[in-house]
Amino acid sequence: ENWSEDDLDDIYQGLYFHNSFVNNGEYAPYVSGLPRLPTSGDAVEGLTPDFWSEETIQGLGVPSFVERIINRKQMVQEVAKKNDIDENELRWATFMVRSRRFTTWNMVDDPNSEDDESVFGVFPKRKKKVERVQGFLLPLIDMANHANDPNAALKISVNMWTREFDETSTFAIRALQPIKKGEEVTISYGDGDSTS
Repeated sequence: ENWSEDDLDDIYQGLYFHNSFVNNGEYAPYVSGLPRLPTSGDAVEGLTPDFWSEETIQGLGVPSFVERIINRKQMVQEVAKKNDIDENELRWATFMVRSRRFTTWNMVDDPNSEDDESVFGVFPKRKKKVERVQGFLLPLIDMANHANDPNAALKISVNMWTREFDETSTFAIRALQPIKKGEEVTISYGDGDSTS
């Protein structure tokens, strides 16, 4: 009851990422460029508080933050046990998804729509559409740091005819202003609640 659905969703996305991509040779160049799983016991030097000991987490002194981290650790532990995966590998995969996912919105058929599929049983009827949140991991996007006033932006294209994400969709970084040779390329990771 105290667990966050968003955190649980992140953990299952981490599980999918681990099972589908981490040991898949086709994605080895991307996976090998990601930060490694911390190897020391209390790994405060690495990645995220999700790897820290409970004592170190309690020392953060912000009760709501401490509770959320401890709950996340328990959730990873239970999901790992249920799916027969190493707990720290799942924790790492979850953090890779959480820290590197770009969230977008896609228009999909409304699953609650009770419209008929056709008019007079012959002519197809366009279904009602709703927005659905989708997350994407983009190889090498880590090379573009965040800036409040970025010189580039992430451009996302959808299928020209269906207006949906599919195998023809692309992601690209597009300059917003002239960028000199050797100048850092920056993008906005979001602002306010949506920032990374």
